[in-house]
Amino acid sequence: MLLGPPGAGKGTQGARLAQRVQLEHVSTGDLFRTAVKNGTPAGVRAESYLRSGQLVPDQVVLQVIEEYLASVGRRDICFDGFPRTYNQAATLDDLLAQFGLDVTAAIHISVPDQEALRRLLLRGRSDDTEETARYRLQVYRQDTAPLIDYYGAAGALAEVDGTGRTDEVAARVWRAVRQSLT
Repeated sequence: MLLGPPGAGKGTQGARLAQRVQLEHVSTGDLFRTAVKNGTPAGVRAESYLRSGQLVPDQVVLQVIEEYLASVGRRDICFDGFPRTYNQAATLDDLLAQFGLDVTAAIHISVPDQEALRRLLLRGRSDDTEETARYRLQVYRQDTAPLIDYYGAAGALAEVDGTGRTDEVAARVWRAVRQSLT
C-alpha cells in the first residue's frame, strides 16, 4: 500500500507500480464510483456521502473494500491512499486475512508540507484551493500519519523520499518494494 500526504504522488506512483509488476492498483475513489454505478449495497450507502461531499464513514469504506475483495479473489493489490485511519488499518488486516492476504509493504512517500501544497495547487482541480489543501494536510497529519507507526511496528513500513522527478521517486518506490519482498 502507498501512504503519504495529499500531493505526495500516491496515485501516480501506484499506477506506475501496477504496470511494472502486474498488480491491481486500487484507489478508494475508483471503488466508490464503481460500487455506486453497480448499485451494490455499499455503493448505495456511499452515494449520499459522495454526492454531498462528505467523508464516507469508515464502516461504509470498509464495506466497499470487502465487496471489492470478494469480487476479485486472491490477487496482488496496491492500495493507493487507503487505509486513512487506524480503525481502517486494523479492520483491513482482518479483512485481508479472511481472503488469505496480508500487507506485504506499506510504502510511505514523504514530502514536505510546502511541496505537497504546491503540487495540490498545481493540479488545478476545483476542490484544490489553498484553504482546502491546508485542511487536507492537517487531516492527514491527525488521522493518517499515525499509520506510519502502525505499519512500522508490524515490520511492513518502508520510507521513500517523494521529492524530485516522477521517475526518481518511482525508482525509490520500486527499490522499497523489492526490499520488502526479500
